[in-house]
Amino acid sequence: MLLFFRSPDGGLAPVIRTTGPSAEDQNLSEAAGPVPTEKVVLALLGGPRDEDRAAGLSTALPATRPGVTVEVDVSQGGKVAARLPFALKGLSTTALRQLTCTIAYSQDADGKVAVQLTGQDGASRSGTCGLAPGSTSTRGARR
Repeated sequence: MLLFFRSPDGGLAPVIRTTGPSAEDQNLSEAAGPVPTEKVVLALLGGPRDEDRAAGLSTALPATRPGVTVEVDVSQGGKVAARLPFALKGLSTTALRQLTCTIAYSQDADGKVAVQLTGQDGASRSGTCGLAPGSTSTRGARR
């Protein structure tokens, strides 16, 4: 899975996280397919790992309680709607971009899907990641 964290220069940096089979899946001979977007978002909300922090990465997202859930729906037109366990009002542009890019890339290898975020407060934001394939920074990417 590909997660986006805040880089030291204020842009976004992609971080690849590998996933292994869970205890109940260890008897399967093949992976079950792509990681569900809900699980990817929860990994993002878990924040950067120690090695990410050592590289200067951080997050602009609020801390969440254990056991929170994220709901993701994909429409036939390819738009992705995510319901998040916190208010959107007051989130920085960087936090919104972290969510949008992480969700977009979990659905499409080039991150070219429209994402609609809805917070617990009922506020919503729509946008695209705007990161060009092969680029390593989303500084200045459209929202």
